[in-house]
Amino acid sequence: MSWHAYIDESYNPERDAYVIGGCIATEAQWKDFSAEWQLFTERFGRIDATRRRYFHMVEMTHRLEEVGFFYSVISRHVPVFISARFNRSEFNRARRRIYIPGSTIEWDSVNFYWIAFRLLMDKFHLERPQLKKLIPLDEVVQFHMDDTSDRRMVESVWQEYISHRSDDVRERYAGTPIFEDDKNVPPLQAADLWAWWVREWTERGAPQRILRHDFEEFAAVAVHRSPRVTMDIEFSEEQFLPTLARMAKSQSGKEVIILPP
Repeated sequence: MSWHAYIDESYNPERDAYVIGGCIATEAQWKDFSAEWQLFTERFGRIDATRRRYFHMVEMTHRLEEVGFFYSVISRHVPVFISARFNRSEFNRARRRIYIPGSTIEWDSVNFYWIAFRLLMDKFHLERPQLKKLIPLDEVVQFHMDDTSDRRMVESVWQEYISHRSDDVRERYAGTPIFEDDKNVPPLQAADLWAWWVREWTERGAPQRILRHDFEEFAAVAVHRSPRVTMDIEFSEEQFLPTLARMAKSQSGKEVIILPP
């Protein structure tokens, strides 16, 4: 059985939350999903300059009942939902709390996409044993990402990233993530829907709605018809500190002090 995860990012430059997330299903489930999804994009989807029809959540915020129909397609075919999220301000505060007396820490420029990607990949593969009744541990999961400007960075560091995983965890990874045009790939449009709502609920201060899939805006049409697993990964300022401290110590070779908030 071939498993595939489709992942997208979601953030608003004027707000704080940063989310990466999406959906995981078998190749056969994605095939059935795509056939049904395209029926709805033909009826309700957006149209680009080349006359392609597609779903894009940010363009559908004023048509939530129609979004409910799209979510219902996801719920019929997708068994696993995943997301990683944090507030950018918390990451920045954590960096300011890392101090080395007499030294200046030369932090690399912040790439929030890579931070979120790492959080999602690390946590998902570490917690795979919890999903073994659904996704056997001898099955790998191929990740597919929306083709963005971050593609080159991910591809350039992938082998180094994999080389630092433990042997037992490394076996759970498939190859380098595949980057694709979301307008041509319905499962990436499903990922766009899920990531957008995870961010929306986070920004509303209602993250409890993530695990419940609490779509009160279109509950009448968003019927859950399949069992599902939802993995939501949240990182706070305090959780970033140990990793940042290790990075600073590795760079400087000196002891690191973590300042109080």
